[in-house]
Amino acid sequence: MFSSAFLLCPSTYTILILRLLLPLFIIIPHHHHLQVTSAPAVLPPKHNNVTDRSSLLYFKSKVSLDPHGIFATWNDTLPFCRWSAVVCGRRHPDRVVSLNLTSLDLVGTIPPHLANLTFLRRIDLSSNHFHGPIPQDLSGMSRLQYLHLSSNSLSGVIPSKINHCLGLQIIDMSYNMLGGNIPTELGSLPSLYFLDLRNNSIIGQIPLSLANVSSLNYLLLTDNRLSGGIPPSLGKLSVLKVLHLGGNILEGSIPPYLWNLSSLEYLSLSNNQLQGSLPQDLGQTLPHLNYLAVNSNEMHGSIPMSLSNASLLDSILLGENYFSGRIPPNLGSLQYLGILILRKNQLKAREPLDWSFLTSLSNCTILERLQIDHNNLGGLLPKSIANISTTIRWLSMENNSIEGSFPPEIGNLVSLTVIDLGSNILSGRIPASIGLLNNLHVLDLDSNNFSGEIPSTMGNLSQLNKLYLDFNSFSGSIPASLGNCKSLESLNLEHNKLTGTIPKELFSISSLNQWLSFEENQ
Repeated sequence: MFSSAFLLCPSTYTILILRLLLPLFIIIPHHHHLQVTSAPAVLPPKHNNVTDRSSLLYFKSKVSLDPHGIFATWNDTLPFCRWSAVVCGRRHPDRVVSLNLTSLDLVGTIPPHLANLTFLRRIDLSSNHFHGPIPQDLSGMSRLQYLHLSSNSLSGVIPSKINHCLGLQIIDMSYNMLGGNIPTELGSLPSLYFLDLRNNSIIGQIPLSLANVSSLNYLLLTDNRLSGGIPPSLGKLSVLKVLHLGGNILEGSIPPYLWNLSSLEYLSLSNNQLQGSLPQDLGQTLPHLNYLAVNSNEMHGSIPMSLSNASLLDSILLGENYFSGRIPPNLGSLQYLGILILRKNQLKAREPLDWSFLTSLSNCTILERLQIDHNNLGGLLPKSIANISTTIRWLSMENNSIEGSFPPEIGNLVSLTVIDLGSNILSGRIPASIGLLNNLHVLDLDSNNFSGEIPSTMGNLSQLNKLYLDFNSFSGSIPASLGNCKSLESLNLEHNKLTGTIPKELFSISSLNQWLSFEENQ
C-alpha cells in the first residue's frame, strides 16, 4: 500500500552523491557567487590582450539576464583582468585563465567566441539558465582543464572536437537537455579524470573508446537513454572509483571484468534491463565498495555471502529483481551499513535460522533503512526486530507471510518514521509503546490479524501522516485521542470490528483530506 518513493527525510542518495563529489571539491575549489564579485587583484599590463577582452565582451552580449549584476564591472573603467569572475594568469598576466560564473541565475547562450580564450584553464557556468548548443569548435582551448556546464538548459550534442582540449581533466555537463551520442573522441583525452553526463537525453551505446582513458576515476552516465550492453572493456579502467550507469536501457549481463575493478567505491547499475547473477566472490574482488545498486533490473540467483567482506559498504540496493534464496546471515558484520533494500524479490525465510540475518543486523549501529517487503518471507517474526539500531528510520516488511506479534520493545526504535508491516499474518494486540515513536510519519498494519483495541497512545504521534489499520480484527471504539494527530492526512480503519461513533475530534483535523474510511465496522 505504501510506496518506497515516498520520502520522509532528506534523500540518502543525495547525501551519497555529495560524499562522492567531496574529493572533487577538494581538488577544485567551489566559488559561490558572493565570492566571485571581487576577482584577485592583478596589476594591469601596459597592453591588454585584445582578443581576450573582445571575447569576454561578446560573451557578455549573449547574456540576456544578469540579476546579480555580475557584469557591472565589465566595461572600460577597469582592465578586463579585474572584471568580476575573471582571473588572469601569473605567467601571462594579460591572458584569462579562469572564468567562474556559477550559480548566478544568468540567462543566455554560450557563443563560439569563448573558444578564443586560448589560455583558459577553467570555465564554470554551472547552475544558471544557459540554453542553446555548446559551441562545437573548442579546438583553440588546448589548455582547458575544467569544463563545468551542469544544471543549465543546454541542448544539442556534445562537441566531438572536445578531444582537441587535450588537457581536460574534468567534464561536467550533467542536468541539461543534451542529446545525440557520446562522442568516441572522448576516449582520446589522456588526462580525463571526471566525466559526468547524468540527466540528459543522450542515446546510443557507451563508446568502447572510454576504456582507453586510463586516468578515469569518475564515470557518471545515469538517467539518459543509453542502450546496448555494458562494454567489457570498461574493466580496463584500473583506477575507476565511481561508475554510475543507472536509469538507462542497458541490457545483457554485467561483464565479469567489471567485478575485478578493485578500486571501485560506488557502483550503480539500477533501473536498466540487466540480467544474470552477482558473482559469489563480489565482496572479495571489490573490497573498497561503499555503494552497490543493481535494483530494478532482471537479476537472479542468490545474494553473495561475500558481501560481508566489503567492509566499507554503507548502501546495498538489490530490490526489484528476481533474487532468491536466503538473506545472508552475516550482513551484520557491515558496521557502516545504513541502507539495505532487498524489496520485491523472491527471497525466502521459513525457519528461525532463515531469520538470523535480522538478528545480525542489530550489530549495524547506524542502519537507517531496511526494506525487505514483497518477498517470500514467512515464519515467526523474531523478537530481535526490536534490537535493530535506534537509528532505523524506515522499516518495511509488507506483502510477505510473516506470523507472530508486534513486540512491545519496538517502542525503543524512536527514530522510526515509517513502519510498513501490511499484508502479512501478524496477530495479537498493538502495544501501547507504539505511542513512544514520536517521529513516526507512516504506520501501515493493514491486512493482518491484529485484534484488541486501538491503543489510545497513538494520539501521541503528532507527526503521523498516514495510518492504515484496515482489514484486521480491531474491536472497541475509535480512540478520541487520534484527534491529536494534527498532521494526519490518510486514515483507513475499514473492515474491522470497531463499535461506537466516530470521534468528533477527527473532524477537526484539517489535513485529513486524502482518505478517511470506516466502512465495514459495527
